[in-house]
Parts: sequence; C-alpha cells; structure tokens
Amino acid sequence: MTEIRGTINAKDKATRVLTWATATTSLGTGLFYAVSAIFFSEVIGLSAVEIGIGLAFAGIAGVLGALAGGYAAAHAGSRRTLTVAQVFLGVLVACSTLVTSFVTFAALATAISFVRYICTTARAALIADAYTGPDRVSIRARLRVVTNATTGIGALLGGVALAVGTPVSFTAAVVSVGAITIVSGLSLTSAQARAKLTDPIRVAAADIEHTHTTPPPRKPRSPFTDPRYLAVAFLVGVNATYFALLEMGVPLWITGHTTAPGVTVSLVLVINTIVVILTQVAASRGTHDVRLAGWAALRGTTLIAISCVAFAVAGLAGTVIATSVLLMAALVMSTGESYGEAGAWGLTFELADPHNQARYQGVAEMAYAAGNTLGPLLISATALAHGTWGWLLLAAIFVLSGIGLRALASRGPCRQTEPPLELSAATNKS
Repeated sequence: MTEIRGTINAKDKATRVLTWATATTSLGTGLFYAVSAIFFSEVIGLSAVEIGIGLAFAGIAGVLGALAGGYAAAHAGSRRTLTVAQVFLGVLVACSTLVTSFVTFAALATAISFVRYICTTARAALIADAYTGPDRVSIRARLRVVTNATTGIGALLGGVALAVGTPVSFTAAVVSVGAITIVSGLSLTSAQARAKLTDPIRVAAADIEHTHTTPPPRKPRSPFTDPRYLAVAFLVGVNATYFALLEMGVPLWITGHTTAPGVTVSLVLVINTIVVILTQVAASRGTHDVRLAGWAALRGTTLIAISCVAFAVAGLAGTVIATSVLLMAALVMSTGESYGEAGAWGLTFELADPHNQARYQGVAEMAYAAGNTLGPLLISATALAHGTWGWLLLAAIFVLSGIGLRALASRGPCRQTEPPLELSAATNKS
C-alpha cells in the first residue's frame, strides 16, 4: 500500500495525472471483467461458443492494434494518441449495451480490443518519451502496482452488479465502465499532463527550428530492421503466455486435475495480486541496466518454471498436500512474474532506438498481445492435454526463453552513433 500511496501522491504532478488515468482505466477494466461474460451470455443471449469466437477475433485485432498504436504515437504524439484512444475506448465499451447478435458482438469486441491495445502501446511510448533511465522502469512498475490494486477493486464493484443480478444492473455496470474510461482519457488533457507528458523529440525538433539549427541527419531506425530487438520482442511474447497460465491454465488444472478444493483457485489469484503489489517495484530496481534486466528476466522465467513443476506434482498428491503445493507454487509463480515483467520492461525500453521509441514499443506490445492471444492454445496443448509431461515441457519453454533473453542482454545497451535529438538540440543551444 505504501507504493500505491507514493505513486498516487507523487511530487511530480504529471506523474500523478498519469497514475490517476491508469487507476481509473484499471478500475473500469476490473469491473468489465467481472460482469462482461454474464452480460453477454445472460442479458444478450450469446452462447459460449459465440463468445469464444468473438474473443478470438478480438485477440487478433489486439495484435494489430498494438502495432498501430506505435505508429500513431510516432506521428501524433504518445499523449495525444493515448487521450483520443481512451475516450474512443470508453465510447465503444458503453456501446456494448447495444449488442443484439453475434455479428455485432464480434465486431464490437474486435474494435474494443484493437483500441485497447492502441492505448497500451501509447502508454508505454509515453513513459519511454517522458522519462529516462531508472525512472522508466520505476514508473512502469509503480503503475502496474496501481493497476493490479484498482483492477481488483473494480472486480469487487462488479460483484455488486452480480449480486443484484438483473439486466438493468449489468447494463448500468457496463455503461459505468465506459464513463470511467472516458474520464481517464480526458484527465490527460490537463495542464500538468500537457507540460511534461509529451514527446521530447517533437519538443526538441521545435526548439531546433526556432534556433535555426540543423537537426542531426540520422534517421530513426525501424524496429523491423533491428534483429536483436525483434528477438527480444519474440521471447517477451513467449513469456507473455504466462498470463494465460494464470488466468486459464491453473484454474482448469486445479478444478479438473487435482483433489484440491475449488476455492484454491480464488486463493491463487489473491496470492498473485498481493505478491505482485508487494514485489513489483523492488524487482524492477536496476533493470534500466540492460544486463541486469537480462538477469531479472532469467530469474523470473526460472521461478515460473519451478512453479510449473510444482503444479504437476500437485496433480499427483492428496488433497492436503496438493493444496499446500498449489499455494506455494502460486507464491513462487507470482514472484517470477514480477521479475519477468521488470526484465522485459528494461530490455524493451533500453534496447529501443531513442529516436523511435513509439514504433519500438509498438513491436514490443504487439509481441505481448500475440503471447496473450496464443497463450491459451499453448497451455491447452501442453499442461492441460498431457499432464505432468506437459507441465515439464512448459517449464522448459519458460527457462529457454529466459536464457535467450539473458544472452541477448549480455552485450549490454546498443551503441548510439549519434546522441538523441533532444540532446543535440540542447548542445546547439549552448
């Protein structure tokens, strides 16, 4: 809770604005997660198969949206892109109440996912643009703590609608999510946000124009011509399948393949939320150093792999032992998540071309989106399909991805043949 209060009450007003915008967005996300499935099935009348197909289209759209967000942020500015996308996302979510058929559901779910990932990329680009060095991973870590906490609060609020259980209550909850999301976007238009949360390269370019100097001739590098970064993004995407493990794999394994009581699923999710809140900021310290980020990524994937082995063991044990092993595995897995995310942030921030952070973050977030989309298929084809051997294979995949990230980080940061544009501008002014 100290980290949450410290972030919300940050001395930097712009950071407070970004924090509040993230908190309100996450509050709406948690509320939406709690009621959306029941809203679409019971109020709208869609079948589970129809919902699944619609979400599959949405997953593909998310991958494209993440990449589009990077290009939009590069052209229009990361803060402006995030603001417009947040408001549009709120409108789309509120329009969920107008869904009347599978076709309109699939179209709307696809649009929501596309715009949601534009927001995700724009937020990452905004952090990369507005902060430097250790501040980047620090603010990302603090925002993630706030995200986890407020998402949980939103889910609890969604429980109110579930308790009432009427179509009106579900509709009111969905409209509330849309309104909250719109407010979170509009908060980024404040004077404090405009003062700092802007593209430093654009500001520097304007300064150069006013001082009649010539900007450096170097053109920004495309992330698609950067094999090292593409390899990092790919492995970060592999690690992102972890979230499917947490949200789908572990719950289905506990209820269908172990003797542990069903309430263990809830306990695992609660443990995950608490551990991430308590460890994320500490795990991110120092990961602005590329080599340390590589070690953090390896540490995280190793801990997740250990938890995979523990989940396999739980499937072979009696009720008491299985429950105990599952809870300990949740603790280890959640700690691994904090280290893995911190390592990924450090690598994707620091190995990006400083002249082209927005597009680079678009590629990184695209990999995240792809991992989230393909994660359920990977978990189903390994752990859920083959039991113990599937869990061991999954553990090996995580370890190998961590080893790969560590190897890619071992060369340290990229050499910049020329200083970033904003630094050159400052030199010319002096």
